[in-house]
Amino acid sequence: MPDLLWAFENVAVRDAGALPPVPLELDYGVPREAPTRDLQRAAALGRPVTPADCGPVRVISRYGFAVRCPGKVELRRADNPSADRHFADDHASFGRAVLGGDKWPQGDSGFIASWLSGSEYVKIQTGVMLFFPRDVYLYQGPLPNAQLVDGPHLDVMAGMEYPSKDRLWPAADGDLAWSSINVIVRLPPGGETVELKAGDPLCWVFPAPTRTNVNLSRMDTAHDGSVRPVGAR
Repeated sequence: MPDLLWAFENVAVRDAGALPPVPLELDYGVPREAPTRDLQRAAALGRPVTPADCGPVRVISRYGFAVRCPGKVELRRADNPSADRHFADDHASFGRAVLGGDKWPQGDSGFIASWLSGSEYVKIQTGVMLFFPRDVYLYQGPLPNAQLVDGPHLDVMAGMEYPSKDRLWPAADGDLAWSSINVIVRLPPGGETVELKAGDPLCWVFPAPTRTNVNLSRMDTAHDGSVRPVGAR
């Protein structure tokens, strides 16, 4: 995996509580029982089968990095969307978004979460920048198997950050692409409030090969169309 670098966007967000990204470590990937070779009979033997019994699930629960929430965030959907921006000590609102929690030194709302054009989507500012090689993309999206993660449910948007001539950072081994990590989420349904706290994992990031560097071709097969392992006869 290509190396990534991170930095705080500025001193103000660092002092406001921005947190460094950390290697992803999700609890659902930790086996709670001793491994068994006979998963087909596990339940009959009194041993529940869990996601951690699946090797690929264990791997993905520890793959890549988590970007964390820098403080308290409250998200609510307005009963009646407003065409104007309203500010109070404990919340700000615009369009469909009603936002509260900890104050933040940048953004439109004055809070960690800020609106996006008054839509049902908001951005949670993390104060963190990630730097990545120019020949890869940077995937940013929901936590893998988010339904298995304890804590508030968030509809996190997924996307690929890509190198751009407008976002290059000079480095000794060549320019790096960079991205400020703002996590785009959908507001909860009406009547519900989502509350996040400092340190909650918000999104999953990792470098990925660019589309032009990956091809999909059909595997060479035997005359009967089957695929045989190397050395098989």
